[in-house]
Amino acid sequence: MAANFARQAAAPGARQADEAGEFPSGALEAVWKLGLVQTVASGDLPEQPTVLNALVLEELGHGDAALAMALAASLGFVKAIAENGSWAQKRAHLPAFAADEPRWAAIAHTDAGWLRGAGKATRAEKAGGGWRIDGAKALIPLAGRCERFLVTAATSDGQSAFVVAASAPGLRVAPAMGTLGMRALQMADVAFEGVIVDEDARLAIAPRRIVDSSRVALSAILAGVARAVYEYSLPYTKQRIVHGEAIARKQAVAFKLADMHIAVQAMRWMGLRAAAELDACPTSTRNARLAQRYAAEHGLKVADEGVQVFGGYGFVRDLPLEMWYRNARSLSVLDGCVGV
Repeated sequence: MAANFARQAAAPGARQADEAGEFPSGALEAVWKLGLVQTVASGDLPEQPTVLNALVLEELGHGDAALAMALAASLGFVKAIAENGSWAQKRAHLPAFAADEPRWAAIAHTDAGWLRGAGKATRAEKAGGGWRIDGAKALIPLAGRCERFLVTAATSDGQSAFVVAASAPGLRVAPAMGTLGMRALQMADVAFEGVIVDEDARLAIAPRRIVDSSRVALSAILAGVARAVYEYSLPYTKQRIVHGEAIARKQAVAFKLADMHIAVQAMRWMGLRAAAELDACPTSTRNARLAQRYAAEHGLKVADEGVQVFGGYGFVRDLPLEMWYRNARSLSVLDGCVGV
């Protein structure tokens, strides 16, 4: 179902969304109707939800990485609550995401201090019977549409995660910033200026699993982008004739294609290994980080090789290769804003 949606609905609108800097009308509603977020929110999970979700995000990334990221942002929020929240937190937040109407949320993990020159980590301090949150988070997908944020912050006893409503006093969403790729996501910074939340807003466990899940999701989407590049490049090399033979038969090109294929498969299986570990264990810190770093490096390399295979045509906006290259570069620097 996800593969068909990616081919028939997501991919045809990807260029329009990139050019306009926003998703076409109905695109977000359509991807929501796949039911991935609702399944997690309702508690109707299969035996290996993380592996299944990673496979779905790979297919969506193959069609439109920005649309995959939009869904993964809400998925990450919902899955964190479903797995780590108290019964009160689940009752308060999950029912809204089990409905047919799209509801957007995101994980706010990457501190934005480096953008502002302050270099300060987001902190949460005890304030009466609750917590006061100060700081800023960077590059939040669909920040202007989000109803809730799952905010990681440093506390006196380590790292914690807090559910914060977008309407909370002191929370400010900055205007969407122009980004190299993934333009339709309208990523923006979110500032927390003395935001007060109740004790009930704090998740009971440290956010290590949340970060691991995000890295697996990013690996899966990058694998989808890299696979799209490879599958687009391979037929062209068999049809492009130079000096009487297809360029696929030339050693330099053939070796490129082989390396691209190896990288795509390695990205996929490293990500699925970490996903399977998250289904069996509380965390997958090592494997999730290895999968993300490999995907970030080799996803960009595959995208670059795809551009090179097409020569000058690879830089033309009529083809999707330059968009895939920009998306791969953008995905390679993101961390902690989605989930799987």
